[in-house]
Amino acid sequence: MASTSKDWTTLDNKPGADEENQQLEERRKKFQKHLTDVILSENLIVLTGLGTSLSVKGPDGKPLAPTMSDLWSAAKQKAEAKFEAVKTAVSYTPDAEKENIEHLLSRCQMSERLRPDPDVASFISDTEGIIVSKCRFVDEGLSLKTHEAFLRKIGRRSTRLPRLKLFTTNYDLCFEAAASRTRFIVIDGFSHSMPQEFDGGYFGYDLVKRREDREVPDYITNVFHLYKLHGSVDWCLVGSQVHKAAKPEKPLIIYPRESKFELSYDQPFLELMSRLQMALRQANTGLLVIGFGFNDRHIAQPVLAAMKSNIGLKALVVSPMLEKAGNPIIDEMALLVREGDPRLALLETVFENLVPEIPDLVAATEEEQHMERLRNLGGAR
Repeated sequence: MASTSKDWTTLDNKPGADEENQQLEERRKKFQKHLTDVILSENLIVLTGLGTSLSVKGPDGKPLAPTMSDLWSAAKQKAEAKFEAVKTAVSYTPDAEKENIEHLLSRCQMSERLRPDPDVASFISDTEGIIVSKCRFVDEGLSLKTHEAFLRKIGRRSTRLPRLKLFTTNYDLCFEAAASRTRFIVIDGFSHSMPQEFDGGYFGYDLVKRREDREVPDYITNVFHLYKLHGSVDWCLVGSQVHKAAKPEKPLIIYPRESKFELSYDQPFLELMSRLQMALRQANTGLLVIGFGFNDRHIAQPVLAAMKSNIGLKALVVSPMLEKAGNPIIDEMALLVREGDPRLALLETVFENLVPEIPDLVAATEEEQHMERLRNLGGAR
């Protein structure tokens, strides 16, 4: 579904309704133009959440990335008989809060500060371990075709334009793996020496190719910036430094709990949030939000503020259940659209349905075409 200046409307054709389908085709063209305008903006920002990772399916056709409901079930199964005792110990109210693992972990953390309890501490540790384990689902044989297609369409920008800035709240390595397979280079704030250490100054670096027949080096194509706002399963603290490691025992991530806002003011998360806020304030900026539910207020509020104050910002918000989300941030965005703000649009769909709609605005390079032939050759064997 896409938002018009008046209300929600479908973009799907209806069998036998030629006149209505003609109107829908006009709306689809309007949506395509808005999407193209966002992508062609001088500064392109992409903000993604769980919805992009849910497009990755296992052999049984089910998403590999865990939802909040999945984490609740796994934590309950791990705790066994102690689960109800932990809920009682931290005064968790199931009728009011239902099965919300974020609220439960928040109460556990608060209770531990006031009344330390070994069972509660064990539950926190076990649940955090479950979260990390379930987010380590990316391996060499996993299909990431939607992520790969997305990067090919969004990340191939003119080298005269600023690099794509991709912000994500996901802990997993979907975008890193997809970038590797499609020969994209990721600038993520980490050094290229070993051990890889985080320093925000690396976001100011770029890559060029020097040729013997030219005095001026050329910028390399297919480079984008990746900002992991809540950390990553391959980050860890070594003393006061943030390092990358294959499978650290205790990854540096912001776990689901209500203290996420406070934790976002610690490094390196403060650096990443600051860069999101700076990017949102730039003129001639396109913002594409995919699969982010706007439940993290420390991220949602700056995005909404930019939509209200930055007249040079064009935005498209894509997520399932937008119309019935019941989220005040989304309600405010929908109100702006209903009031006729042409800079904004809402599309209710999933990541894997959006990617085919994104136009190929830059032709594939010869190197990309060759790598695609090699991949197809390997698959044929």
